[in-house]
Amino acid sequence: MNQEFWSGKRVFITGHTSFRGSWLALTLQKAGAQVFGYALPPTTSPNFFDVGNVSQSMTSTFSDIRDAQSLKSALEFAQAEVVFHLAGGGGLKDSWSRIPDVYSTQVMGTIHLLEALKETASVRAVVILSSDKVYRKEVGASSFKETDPLGGNEPAATSKACTELIVESYLQGVFAPEKYNKHKIAIATARMGAVIGGGDFAPDSLIYQLAQSCQAGVDLPLRNPDSLRSWMHIDDAVSGLMLLGQSLIEKGPKAVGPWNVGSGVESMATVKVIKQAFVNAFQGKPMVNIAESPGRSVHGGLDNSKIEGNIGWRMHYSSEQAAVAAAHWYQEYYSM
Repeated sequence: MNQEFWSGKRVFITGHTSFRGSWLALTLQKAGAQVFGYALPPTTSPNFFDVGNVSQSMTSTFSDIRDAQSLKSALEFAQAEVVFHLAGGGGLKDSWSRIPDVYSTQVMGTIHLLEALKETASVRAVVILSSDKVYRKEVGASSFKETDPLGGNEPAATSKACTELIVESYLQGVFAPEKYNKHKIAIATARMGAVIGGGDFAPDSLIYQLAQSCQAGVDLPLRNPDSLRSWMHIDDAVSGLMLLGQSLIEKGPKAVGPWNVGSGVESMATVKVIKQAFVNAFQGKPMVNIAESPGRSVHGGLDNSKIEGNIGWRMHYSSEQAAVAAAHWYQEYYSM
């Protein structure tokens, strides 16, 4: 991540009050960028947007991404060069209880943004947050490439797959790479998995539940301890988004399209390994290795060869290191 590149840049973030959005906004501010945010108010108390004083040095508009006119006005006011579209996120489990809301937020929110870009002359780069769950689950598949077919099982996943198709259609028409000299906008999607780190206060977050249990001195039972998943630290997620945004400015049409920005198979870990790493770090004990039992469920990882070879992004935290770093953050938080 090149901080000098971001110094003085005007950046617009949708969903800036979320966990990922707040960390992205704060990191950009520290790099010297002028940050503008558009989102609903934080949905939890506490939340990192308030805890981290993210709003202190930025301009925020609190509104719904489905309000096309409000979004357009905020984007015009920002006169941003780079846009990060993070709004519309949500957990896989709760998406079943709000299906219409999930699809309208993801699909129409993205369409409203893309339509507003037609009339916003300042924007040069757009990074749209997607998910590692957009891939169709094939039997025996353990790692997904950007060229693999889209699918998804839950509304949160299939709505992201719909968004990917919408972006692809705009890249075939309005913002086609071969017409770049006319529209001057490069658009990419960042397919990213679960992100962990300090400041995640979502009630269903494993890391936050572990932090609460450690602080209270009680054990947190695990429902699926042997589930093998990909984990990414928030610092790696933010650096991936920022590096992709920078590449869109520097490479233009050569950087458009989908990019895997996540954990590969080699960095996956079971839920109980993450728990043990977090608990030991929080309590100040040395980390211990845990034997993994057979028959565990496996969530596919991402093949990052494209972004590693073309842009140079790599993860700096292993799954266990990410859990340890998160534990240290919550230790400091509870000691304040």
